Amino acid sequence: MENLEKPELTPEELAQKKALIKKMIFITILLDILIIYFAVYFFVFKKETPVETQTSAVQNYTIAETLDVSCNIDEDCETPGDYLIRSSCPYTSKCLEKKCNVVCPEF
Repeated sequence: MENLEKPELTPEELAQKKALIKKMIFITILLDILIIYFAVYFFVFKKETPVETQTSAVQNYTIAETLDVSCNIDEDCETPGDYLIRSSCPYTSKCLEKKCNVVCPEF
């Protein structure tokens, strides 16, 4: 029957194996850092363009009232309640030229 015991490694072979393991660990860590970098870039730094600009869809609307509220984005504006209960148009608020406006979209 054959000898199934592991052969003893010489100090040179042991040093070579340790160096190879260190290189493999270094490459693995480098790959992990690259994966994390690209994941952060894709999910955090890459700004998605709104669907309106992607599809070049244009929404026309009629301004019903300009409110005395300053804004930066549409979400800063609130539609007054009396416009919300009207059934003549689905009124909403938009930020236009840094002022909130109540608008009626044209379909």
